[in-house]
Amino acid sequence: MKTFLREKMRSLGTQAYKQFLCNEVIHDWDKLVDESISAQVRPVEIERGVLYVEVQNSAFKDQLKFFAEEIIDAINEYYGQEKPLVKKIRIAKGFQIADMPTPKGTRNKELGTSKKVALEDITLTAEEIARCESQAQKFSNEELRPTVLATLLSQARAQKFHLANGWHKCAECETLCPPEEIFCEVCKIKAREAMVEEFYRIFYDEPWLKTHEAQKILLERMPQMKRECSPDVVESARTSLIQKVAGRVRYGDEESEDVIKLVMLEKRLPPEKVTPAIIRRTLIDMQFNLADKALLYRYNGLKFSQK
Repeated sequence: MKTFLREKMRSLGTQAYKQFLCNEVIHDWDKLVDESISAQVRPVEIERGVLYVEVQNSAFKDQLKFFAEEIIDAINEYYGQEKPLVKKIRIAKGFQIADMPTPKGTRNKELGTSKKVALEDITLTAEEIARCESQAQKFSNEELRPTVLATLLSQARAQKFHLANGWHKCAECETLCPPEEIFCEVCKIKAREAMVEEFYRIFYDEPWLKTHEAQKILLERMPQMKRECSPDVVESARTSLIQKVAGRVRYGDEESEDVIKLVMLEKRLPPEKVTPAIIRRTLIDMQFNLADKALLYRYNGLKFSQK
């Protein structure tokens, strides 16, 4: 039944599934940890791999660090996720998104985090609770409905908490992301991949471009990637494209379009400055990256052994 419910919640999206697992941790807490710990520590929320807990006895707070690793291992082993569900444990009193690092030169007011709101201050209205109850009623299995409802209520509360602390919708989808971010984590990965593909096109059209020149062109086409478009990223894209083109070049080939493109990329030269001597020198320097490297070395080794 649990497996069925997990698959159902997974189909609702990453955020819903994570909230469901968080709710399971709270529900199964007494099974996960020793009785001496559960009597003093109660889970509140899991956010970005951090488990926030409440400690009943203030004297036990200092002792929590001695049990943290044991609790983390127990949770991750019990739920068996591809990535650890919990990486750190913190006291819930400090559970405020506004405590996240602020980019240099950016004021809290600009990020919408000038007023801090704690999780314990968040409550749902009767209308919001009714909406969650209506969604839970869609599950035909009556035994599963309470768990589904608890998950939906937790998710609604977390969303309200994030909005109160300045979170906003991702520039590409409906997922909420922190004030200092433009994209959610999934869209950020997609945006980075799109940026690299755009760099491929830029360098393929003009292989001789310097780093800052390619960076300028990219930002004209994708201004939203300003924070991600560092010189290291530009050079990484160029290197990756060089490897891709080199993989199509055969040793001894000095006239194909790929060879000319490879030399221009490697030496950052315009076509009018590419000479036969430069081509030969570049191919010799890059022979370890060419397509038939293995065949070349097998052939050379065979010739040497015959001699």
